Amino acid sequence: YRNIKLLRVITASITMYMENPTSASTLSKISGSGTSWILGGSSCINLARADVMHQELDEAPEEALMIAERMSLALEGAVLPASESDTVGRVVVVTNTGTNGMPPKSSLVEALGLKTEVDGVVLLAEATIEHKSFAASTGTFCYSEDDLDFIDSDDGDKTNLSKIRATTEIMANLTDHFELNFSNRIVCAPVLYGGRANDGNVVAVLSMRVWT
Repeated sequence: YRNIKLLRVITASITMYMENPTSASTLSKISGSGTSWILGGSSCINLARADVMHQELDEAPEEALMIAERMSLALEGAVLPASESDTVGRVVVVTNTGTNGMPPKSSLVEALGLKTEVDGVVLLAEATIEHKSFAASTGTFCYSEDDLDFIDSDDGDKTNLSKIRATTEIMANLTDHFELNFSNRIVCAPVLYGGRANDGNVVAVLSMRVWT
């Protein structure tokens, strides 16, 4: 008789960690501008799944967690621009997206807990990922230098901008900076601004945007 060894290959799942974790569908509602992330038009179906649960930030890998905690303290609930709306920024960690280079958009879409298809629209096909640089000289992670010229000078805007600048300075320590967004076929969509920590895991700020 031959000894036959059965090898079980375990694939680590893509996981998103955040403070006060919720289901993906609940996060979509909290993040959205009075709605959830939706296609818009006649479709009001939540783009995120109810059966995907995000995990507690404290359980994220140590190295990514350290920078995420610094970012979270700096961001401190700042209100972020969302094109035709605004939203509260949230720091997240995403694991198992590879170890270098910009993460695949498929991994980030999975981490967000988005559905495969809604009303005939394949969400991954509408996702876009763009290389960014969060060096202080290029503005901030969510404002370009040109945008900064048009920000109102009231105290609330100054406070938010100060928090965003402080967060951007920390994000400059990440590598492979990126912005995940979606095409204009999706009216209300999540946005991720992030990069990789030294351990290869993604640390990002979750925002959203509204395009009508």
